[in-house]
Amino acid sequence: MNGERPTANGDRIANDSGPSVPDSTPEVGLKQASLSQNPLQPSVDNTHACENGDVEPSQRASDNRGNNASLQSEEAPSEILQLISQDSYLPMAALINRASQSCWNCLSDLVTQLASMPVQDLPPEQTKLLPNGLPNNQSKANLDKKDRILKFSNDQKADFIKLLVLLQWSKNVEEVSKTISINYWLMKRREAYWNAIGSMALLKQESSGFQIPNPDLKTAAEVLSRGRVLNLPRLNYIPQKDLSSRQILRVLRSLDRALSVKLALSDDLPPQLRRFRIHDGRATFIVPNEFELDVSILGEREDSPFRMVDFRFSFQPHPHISDSLHSEIELYANANIDRDGLKGCYDFLHELALSYKLAELHKQALDLARNQWAGNLRVELIRRNLIVQYWPERQLGKSWIEIGIASGREKQKMTKVESSPFLEIKWMRQGKRIDALQLHLNDALLCFEDVLRQVIAQHTTQILDNIYDKLILTPLFANSELFLEQSLSFEQPENCLLTLELSHSSDLQLKIDPVTGLLVLSPVTERTERLQYEANRVQGVTDDVVSKLLNYRCSIMETNVLVGILGTCWEVLRSFKLSQTEARALFGGPVSRMNMLRQSLWTLDYTLAITHAPDGDHWWLLQQASPGTTNPQTRYRVLRKQRLEVKEELSSAYFDRLAEYLMGLIFLERNADFFRERKEKFDLRPLPTFGRHYELPQISFDLDMARPSFSKQSIPLAASSNTLLQVAKNPPNSPASQKGIKVCFGGVDRSTNKVRAVAQYHHQASSSVLRRLEKSVLDAGVSLNPDDKTVVLRVTTSIAEAAIPKIVDKAMDVEKVVSTVEQIHRLPGLRLKTISNSSFTIAYHKEASAELELRIGFPSGNQEPQLEFFPSEQNPHQFLAAQYTKLIAASRGPFATRIRDFLTSLTLTLPLLTYLQKLQQKHGLNLDAQQQKGPPEQEDHLRVHILVRSATAFAIQYFAPAGQAPKDVKADSQPHMLARLEILHHINVSRKPMWLVRAALEEFQSYSRPSYSTPELGAKLKQEIFTRSDGQSKWLALDKAAACMADQPEPLLQAMHDHLWEWAKMAKASESNVSNTQPFTKTKAGPGHPNANNANMPNGTNSRPSAAMKGPAGKMQAPGSAIPNGANVKVQRPPGTIPGGRPMPPNHKATANAAQKQEVIMLD
Repeated sequence: MNGERPTANGDRIANDSGPSVPDSTPEVGLKQASLSQNPLQPSVDNTHACENGDVEPSQRASDNRGNNASLQSEEAPSEILQLISQDSYLPMAALINRASQSCWNCLSDLVTQLASMPVQDLPPEQTKLLPNGLPNNQSKANLDKKDRILKFSNDQKADFIKLLVLLQWSKNVEEVSKTISINYWLMKRREAYWNAIGSMALLKQESSGFQIPNPDLKTAAEVLSRGRVLNLPRLNYIPQKDLSSRQILRVLRSLDRALSVKLALSDDLPPQLRRFRIHDGRATFIVPNEFELDVSILGEREDSPFRMVDFRFSFQPHPHISDSLHSEIELYANANIDRDGLKGCYDFLHELALSYKLAELHKQALDLARNQWAGNLRVELIRRNLIVQYWPERQLGKSWIEIGIASGREKQKMTKVESSPFLEIKWMRQGKRIDALQLHLNDALLCFEDVLRQVIAQHTTQILDNIYDKLILTPLFANSELFLEQSLSFEQPENCLLTLELSHSSDLQLKIDPVTGLLVLSPVTERTERLQYEANRVQGVTDDVVSKLLNYRCSIMETNVLVGILGTCWEVLRSFKLSQTEARALFGGPVSRMNMLRQSLWTLDYTLAITHAPDGDHWWLLQQASPGTTNPQTRYRVLRKQRLEVKEELSSAYFDRLAEYLMGLIFLERNADFFRERKEKFDLRPLPTFGRHYELPQISFDLDMARPSFSKQSIPLAASSNTLLQVAKNPPNSPASQKGIKVCFGGVDRSTNKVRAVAQYHHQASSSVLRRLEKSVLDAGVSLNPDDKTVVLRVTTSIAEAAIPKIVDKAMDVEKVVSTVEQIHRLPGLRLKTISNSSFTIAYHKEASAELELRIGFPSGNQEPQLEFFPSEQNPHQFLAAQYTKLIAASRGPFATRIRDFLTSLTLTLPLLTYLQKLQQKHGLNLDAQQQKGPPEQEDHLRVHILVRSATAFAIQYFAPAGQAPKDVKADSQPHMLARLEILHHINVSRKPMWLVRAALEEFQSYSRPSYSTPELGAKLKQEIFTRSDGQSKWLALDKAAACMADQPEPLLQAMHDHLWEWAKMAKASESNVSNTQPFTKTKAGPGHPNANNANMPNGTNSRPSAAMKGPAGKMQAPGSAIPNGANVKVQRPPGTIPGGRPMPPNHKATANAAQKQEVIMLD
């Protein structure tokens, strides 16, 4: 074939050597003819150059000028000396540079190898010393090191010796160049000689079949007998004349008819040769994609055999067939025709075509392995099988293509039809044969690269199919949240790719390099290159690659999250990590990536976790569990979780919206927990899903203004059980006291790092009141809408603090303000003078000397209201300021009812308090006034002490002056008591307010003390006041008490005072008479004496000194400075009702008894 060396007798011969005895065989000429068309390109051969610095023959000739003078004058022609171009030589400097660099590289490799071979030190007893005193280590490792060093030195020495020889040659470069050119010319001459010998051998081979005449015996006898020949013999050879065109045409037509008949009558014509055409005296059989055969016959006889005329391959590229090879194929074809007919000829030519096809594919495979597929194809021809392994560097199982000539017997067994040999292609993928190989080949055009590319394309498709099938099972791709597309091709591996979407703005393309078989990822970044390197290292392509792709998607999403939070208020908790156990317990499965974030406003109780897993990305709002939790897996609980949509752009704006949403969520959850902890009812609709547009729900709850249980405004412990008038129209649980409040999240105040809460509810106040309050100075966090009567409250709290208490406190403050202004507008006689943020000034009574005013202040929070009465010296309500404060703050009813009753009480109690104030000022306990003796006609016989028990309960205590005390009492002692009276609030049947005056209780539990100093005094008051029935009194006598209208208390109280005054005056006069008759005798008091029946009691109050006696004269003792008579007022049921809550019957006496039983008041 082309490129082979010259042959003789079927054996290849080397250059510069010849055959010993050439044989005249037909094969010699055939191969020589092939060689003559493709001669070898000679190369520069320096093997015949002189070695070791010996001079060349030309130099020796120049030295022996005397002996070879003729040779010196003769030189070779210039065309011989210039056969080798000067461009074929390398510069000596480049050769020295390359040799030095090669030596350095080999030395570096040797040093590296020697460093990796550790040599252990031998024990001293096994170590032999060299003559120089150094140890002679004869271990195997040490000897191996020395051997390598010696081998390296010898190799480099030989190379440098050759380099030295070349350096010496370079001094005579022209002569060396001429020598090489002459050597090349001699090689060409030698080749021409061997070609001539081959031609002669071929001629001898062919001449054996030549036809020669019989031997000329006559001439031979003459030569033998005479020794000479008189006349040369004539061969009598007459050359045949050429046929004419008509004769040729006639012969060809005759042959066409004979071929037609013979082929028509032929029974052994194979099926593959039934396609033919007859022309020009020959029959041309066409076998598609294999060959075309021209046959003819030598005669018209029936047994005349077919003879091959011509043969052509019908596939491309096909080899060139020389004339000699063509003749040889013709001989074999005719021999098969003689033996088996056309069937044998077809079998021979068919196998020949298959062999040439296989050889051509082998040649193309070698070309690919040497060129663009270098290092990635392993080609091997075993018998008649071509085996090409592709992707040899992959760590998976071996894959190869096997192309061979199959006998067709297996196919014949399956189809029951005679089958001929065929070219079979097998695909072995990872050591297993794949039967589903689909090749689309053009049999007329042989291209091994097409076969290889189609096999690799199908292998690539199978790998990408497996990856696609695994990816499509994950939720992200199964639900079409992420885009996944596979491009398939069974012919072009470059068109096989897998495109998967990683995030909103990131895609990844996965290909397989058809040459190396390695995974190729694009776009090319540092992270994709690292992923590509790791994916190409794995053993199991499908599972491991899918896992790494999903993890890479998680890393991309993690990067997007970390980039998105830049410039926001989010803080990454890099040192805060959850264990795998905690992560599984919280998130329900393993996660690939996790980041913990937190807002600067949040406390340590709340954390945002963003997880990335193969099934998707989620954010989790975590709340730290209570400190008492012992289970470490429940340190956190999930308040809210949501999937991060892959189509969402994770920008700074997104995370700002998420922070706002989560703060609102924490706000709602914290306030909901506040209700749950107190077991209060509330309404909170399900939270919406976070998105670009969302609306957080409101927390709705009913606030009982009468009893705000979760307000910071707590009821004082010292609350009185009495109410002002007990005429509340709205019970504590009435609808008027219920406020439906809706609380929503109002955003975050970044300046104060506080959360804003907005509450809204409707108020029942009139529009005029709300309009006036709207125009006044209100709190900045309160706004009123008079049209729809809506109240909007705004409070700020920390993220971890519930806003409900502050909202309730502010609602209570608003309720106080609105209710107060509304009652002022409703009640007659009241006038609102000034109004501010939290205080009011009210004028409720006008006298000739001054106008009585009240200033009410409602501090924010749980502080008690502040009451100030003006003018302070003249206003009698000054003494009830503390009681009013407690009752307003501690009553159980609605505030509107309380403030209404309070304002009504101002008018109700004014006449009583005015009289009591005058009585106190005139007859008060004034020690300084006692020391000043006045005229006898101006002497005061009574001392009055007023005690305020509550806003509707008073006590009046009458005392005798200290000078009138018995002799056994010290001169500086307090005056002893004459009578103890109680003034209580009372409501008659017609629901009109009245004052009930009665004697104080004498016995209560373990406390016992008489109400009067003598029974005669009690009998006198009962007769003159309590049982008076003359019809001229302005009060109602109730046997043991008396009642008067609330606006006319003076007649009753003045009558009682007058009787006590007269009694004290009479008692003093009688005492003076007794003292004059028995000045030094201690007598028992008579019935009319104030001290009668009290011999067993000490003079005075029989108790510790009253605090009221320490105060100045004319001052009414306020409840805070009074020492109670052993107990406070105990309200068993509201006055005016009997047990069971029914109204009082019209029987006044029964009413008085019932009142005496209902209220127990113990006085000093």
